[in-house]
Formats: sequence, structure tokens, C-alpha cells
Amino acid sequence: MRLLQVSTIAISLCAGANAAIANDIYAMTKFAFCGVPESDSGVLVSITSSAFSQDGARVAIGTHGRIVRVCETATGRAIASIAVPTARDKSDEHIEFVAFSPDGTRVVTVSRDRAVRLWEIAGGRELATLQHPEPVASATFSPDGTRLATLASDWIGRIWDVAGGREVAVLEPQITSVVFSPDGSRLVATGWEGTVHIRDAATGREISVLKGHEGKVNKARFSPDGGRIVTASDDKTVRVFDAASGRELRSLKHLSRVSSVAFSADGARIVTGDGKDARVFDAASGREIAALKGHGSAVNDAAFSRDGTRIATASDDRSVRLWDARSGAEIAKLEGDFTGVDTVMFDADGRRILATGVTSIMWTKRLPTSLPASLAGLWFANIGGPDEPAEFTRERCVRSPIRINGDGLIVFFDTDSSAPPLPVMHLRCAPDLTCQSFAGAPAQGVEARGTGKLEVSGNAGKLCLDGECQPIVRCLAPKWTDQQRKSGFAKKWETEVNARRR
Repeated sequence: MRLLQVSTIAISLCAGANAAIANDIYAMTKFAFCGVPESDSGVLVSITSSAFSQDGARVAIGTHGRIVRVCETATGRAIASIAVPTARDKSDEHIEFVAFSPDGTRVVTVSRDRAVRLWEIAGGRELATLQHPEPVASATFSPDGTRLATLASDWIGRIWDVAGGREVAVLEPQITSVVFSPDGSRLVATGWEGTVHIRDAATGREISVLKGHEGKVNKARFSPDGGRIVTASDDKTVRVFDAASGRELRSLKHLSRVSSVAFSADGARIVTGDGKDARVFDAASGREIAALKGHGSAVNDAAFSRDGTRIATASDDRSVRLWDARSGAEIAKLEGDFTGVDTVMFDADGRRILATGVTSIMWTKRLPTSLPASLAGLWFANIGGPDEPAEFTRERCVRSPIRINGDGLIVFFDTDSSAPPLPVMHLRCAPDLTCQSFAGAPAQGVEARGTGKLEVSGNAGKLCLDGECQPIVRCLAPKWTDQQRKSGFAKKWETEVNARRR
């Protein structure tokens, strides 16, 4: 059996103690279909929209065929399947937008028939249909769930009373985004012409106009206490306003159009999307704290963890990146099956990072772990048996070593040439000494492929993958020839195989 052909492994070890994998190592979970079959009568089913609940406990997946499925993020267990009707013909096959209510018990769906439909997840009952004159692009609940703000393709917004399904107000002109205050009493509507309006959420009445921007305002956010509003604009500025008076408190200059903005949970810092970069500012003074550089395309969204120690950014370069919020150092690059990443958020305890493009992906921070110290070192697949001469076992170890690290990372190497071996598969262990396997060299947030089992006693053991078991043996120290040393092979081998990896 070739160990390198196996796609996934979960390992349980027979000996040992636990303790410490490197910090901020993430495992990926793809909610590609959430119980939806990948094909229906031979026709591939495509995902058209997705969303996470505010607490990150649930995910909703809208698919071709007008089905919305809701499942638990922790277990993947399907909770509901909702068949969404349409007032149009079969050409209206997509769920264009889906979103959860703040308490996670309801969802809204949007399709091309210009209707926003409100659903109770338990039982899949339709609660209301809100008809619009134009196709709808998005819908946002107020924090208490009593109001819904919708934005249509004609850039006109509307406020709705959720309980009665009644239109409360029409928001014009040229609205680009709508956000509710933390207490749900007000909302901010941003516009194409640099306009920012504060309105009463109950009536739609205009309370004040925030002036200063000279280009389209892309997003606005209230501070957690509702006392300030921060806005992001194409005019390369972020502006902070007093929410009560409408007075501008400060302007934060950027190098590019600013696409996103968010407060930290304590309101002390602001993170912005400045072209391909993100920037962190002190909210009180406007001083720039850090520049987060690394994305290859525009940053679409940025969010603080609840404790304020981490920032996650989402980009058109198909990745999410994790940063230290104080130093600006990049912690991890997380990639998934995206055409681009639109939104990113942390769950309540900050251990999970949730991102959406068309589909939804979750990365979960692994808890610290360790393997027994006796396991650390180099091993190889002993296909020659216990009586194989030492020179043969050394050669096998040089060509296809298995590096077992004390932090729970196991790396498989292989080569078919005179070049040093390269990583071809790796495993990561959990605190209970079970592990998952991944294709290729160690990388952050990639998808696991399968399960297996490792049993070790002393310098020998057994690795079972895909139901097949293979003896493994601890490597003997390599004996390098003069030619291998002179050519640099020995040094390259030791550097590659012994390199510290996360």
C-alpha cells in the first residue's frame, strides 16, 4: 500500500499525554450543500446564496431549484428544508439572497419575482410576502426583529413592519446600504451622492443628514453603544459622526476607495477596507494603529473578534486572512472554494471564522494538543518487513520519511528522483489524539479528506488508512555519502524534512 495515495486520516494513538499545538491553526468546514444532493436526476445542483446566523450557530444554503436548507454549523445536521415559490415561470430558479433574523429562528429569501418572503425555520411556514416594484438585492433585520429594511436594484430602500407585512417608508434617493442602530430605534441609509441620512426606524422620518463625503458612501456602522456612526466612501475617506447631533468628529484619510468599515466590540478601534489593504485606527484620536497588507485584490469586509485581539478580512482574491489586531501581523491565510469572499465574521467565542461568497465556509481554531514525546521524530513505511537490511531501511527513510512532531502535526514526504523529498500529505491531531489528514504540505484552513488510525509501541507501529494497515518503523540515522554532502543533497534533505511547519 502506498501511504501517499490516502486522502484522509483521523488518528488515535495508543500512548501518551496531551498538550499544545501551535496557536491559531484552523480547520475548514465547507457547507457546500448542507444536506442538498449535489445532483438531481443527473443535473448538477448549484448554490446561489448563503448566510450565517448572527451567533454563527446556523447556516442557510439557497440552491438552484429554489430550495433553502438550514443546518447547524457545529454538526452539519440539517434543521429545515424550505421550498420557495415564485410568481414567475421556471426561469426564476435562483434564491438571490437569504438572511437570518437576529434570533436565528426566521429567514428571509429574495428571488427574481420581486418578492421578499419571511419564513419560520421550525416547520418551514411562510409568515409574510413583501412585494416590491423592482427586483430586490438585500434585506436586513432590525436588532429586535420587528423591522426589515430592503434594498432593490433601483437603489430604493424600504422599511417594513415585520409582524404586519406592512410598508412603513420608502428611502430615496440612490440608497447604497442600510444599517440599524444597536437598539433598533434608528437606521442609517447611505447614498450614491455622498449622502448619509439618519431615520427613525419606526416611521422612516428623517432625523438628520450627515454631511462631508464627496463621493458614493459604501457602508455605515453604528458604534456598539449607538453614540457614533462611521462611514466608508469612494472619496478615500472614513468619517466618524456623533449620532445624536450629526456633527463630524474626524475624517480618516485613505489611499483608495474605502469599501468596508467596522468598530471593535468596545468601540475603541475602527478597521477599514482600503483597496487591497485593511487599516486599523484608534477611534478616539483617529491615529492609525496598523496597516494590514497581503491581499491580492480588494478587501470587501473586515471584522474584529469579540475580545478585540484578532481581525478577519475578506477579499476578492478568494481568501480570508487573520491578523493580530494590535501589531498588524498576519496570523493565517484561509482559502476556500470562493469566486470572491463578500463577508466575514467571528462567532461569539471567537474560535470560529465564518465567511460567505456564494457559498459558506467555516474555519474552526484547533485546541492545543500534543503527541507523546516518544513518538516525535522520523518514521517510514516498512514495506520490506522486519528482516530488511539496514541499508535498505535507511534508503526508504531518505526517500519517503514521515515526520511526527510533538505538537500534533505529522508530515508525509516522498520523492521519485534524486531531489530531496517534498511534503505530499499531512495530519493534524486534536486534544483527544484523533487527527484529520490533508493533501499536500501543511497549510492553514484547508479541507480534511478522511480518517485513519495509528498504533505505536516503542520504535514500531501500524498505520491504517482506508481500511488497509501498514507497518511503520522509526528511521535510522541517515548515512550520507561524500557525493551527497558535496552536491548539497544532504543539507537540502535535512533542511526540508526538519523544517518547522505549522
